[in-house]
Amino acid sequence: MPNDSKNILNRGLDYMHDPFSNFMRAQTTSSLFLLVSTIIALWWANSAYSATYLNLVHTPIGISLGNFELQTSLKHIINDGLMVIFFLLLGLEIKREVLAGDLAEPKNRHMLIFCAIGGMVVPAGIYSLFNWGQDSLIGWGIPMATDTAFALGVLTIVRKHIPTSLLAFIVGLSIVDDVGAILVIAVFYTQEISVMYLSCAVVLFAFLVAANYAGIRQPLFYIIIGLATWWMMLQSGVHPTVAGVAIALTAPARSMLGSGRSLEKAKTTITSMQKEIEKVDVLASRQDHKQVLEIRDLAENAGTPLRRWEDVLHLPVALFILPLFALVNAGVVFNFSSFVESLSDPVGLGIISGLVVGKFIGISGACWLALRYKIGCLPEGINLQHVIGASLIAGIGFTMSTFIATLGFDGQAEHLHNAKTSVLVASVLSAILGVLYIRVVASKKSNKSINSTPK
Repeated sequence: MPNDSKNILNRGLDYMHDPFSNFMRAQTTSSLFLLVSTIIALWWANSAYSATYLNLVHTPIGISLGNFELQTSLKHIINDGLMVIFFLLLGLEIKREVLAGDLAEPKNRHMLIFCAIGGMVVPAGIYSLFNWGQDSLIGWGIPMATDTAFALGVLTIVRKHIPTSLLAFIVGLSIVDDVGAILVIAVFYTQEISVMYLSCAVVLFAFLVAANYAGIRQPLFYIIIGLATWWMMLQSGVHPTVAGVAIALTAPARSMLGSGRSLEKAKTTITSMQKEIEKVDVLASRQDHKQVLEIRDLAENAGTPLRRWEDVLHLPVALFILPLFALVNAGVVFNFSSFVESLSDPVGLGIISGLVVGKFIGISGACWLALRYKIGCLPEGINLQHVIGASLIAGIGFTMSTFIATLGFDGQAEHLHNAKTSVLVASVLSAILGVLYIRVVASKKSNKSINSTPK
């Protein structure tokens, strides 16, 4: 029954709000934003307006206060600044998965870790074979990564043909995969290290750990110390995105109040308000306002900062930061001859083979071995055929692979161009092969069930 107390504008906004909110929060929406940004970057970089694209990406931006001057390009602001927020969200997701997600269950954890290791080692090995003895060998970490947003977006295309648990499986797989990529970035893609700045970053990190242990929950405190940690990490020579993950690991994961105690307090306050429901006037009554604020504070203290911060960061990262990253990094300039040259270059061959073939062999092979020797087990409803489909789709390495390429081939324009082109090609091939495989397997099962039905 409609609420007659609402005017036409209120009712119209109600009808629009839920569909719009659901659309913005859907996994396919973040994948769509990423795809659109990539297409725009490719078109812009290869159009008659390519000069404006290069100017936008490389034009210096900065601030000057007296003798202090800070200047860098938009590309570096996004890659070294905004992407730290993406890695912060990644760290929060990793911590949640370890504490309360699929990685908290030993039977799930063993299989996910084993499959993820296979999905990292085999692609890196294949790339190394193509580039052994060359300066391009530094890019061995590029085909290790999986783009979770794109992978889940592709899986939603065939969602009716797969069990829901497969989505959770590939999220868990990607989380472990991301841990490996973060370690690779921290250890192997760091050049000169300033011990002084790195020591300051470690001290600030320890301070955040102590603050968590002491029960400090104010977001502003973590923001201020976190920014200082990021700056010290940036000056140390270690890539600052590592700071994002480190800060996330200090996020409080326990509520200030036990759920039972919070519930009892909230019940008491709500019951008091219900007794005078006709008189409640939050704006005019100081007592009513105090009670509403008390309920708000109870709800906030009953929740965990880790989960709240993760929820707050999810939309800005998915709809703003990652599309911006794609916009400034996916603009590969190519023609037919340079395109063919990129794919035939050892860098291109290593990346495409690593992502398309290496992920498939590494993940599905590790799963088969784990099942064969009872190292782990698959979630209910998932079999090896589902994992094979997921391993093909895991070859979509767009965001993280491109990010590692920008680190590994910094100052090597030709290798970076070949790497970006190959990552795009490999991601498209992996998506197509994964979708086709899942559709073919589903079709065979459907035909088999129809043929086996008694007539």
